[in-house]
Amino acid sequence: MKIIAALPYMIVSRSIDWNKQYFQEREEQLLLAEDKIISHINEFLLDEVWDISYRASSSEFGFFYLHTNRGLFSFQVKAEPSKFIGKYHKMKKRGKEYD
Repeated sequence: MKIIAALPYMIVSRSIDWNKQYFQEREEQLLLAEDKIISHINEFLLDEVWDISYRASSSEFGFFYLHTNRGLFSFQVKAEPSKFIGKYHKMKKRGKEYD
């Protein structure tokens, strides 16, 4: 499996201990391969992905969306994902000509 592009995203978990709330951030990678997109818990074949989009939320982060036949999946990202989106659209438009 050849990885075409990677996009880091954040997973924020919340815990409460002795009436104090704690937040923990963990970074994962969204991987664009030749035939699928892979997150830390899901794999989506490119045929299952209808579109991808991005919406900036603040100066610190934005939301990256995968529109699939299984529903909408959102990922909190700190980097602007235009290169990842561009490579995805090239792959969808031209098949496997992504370089």
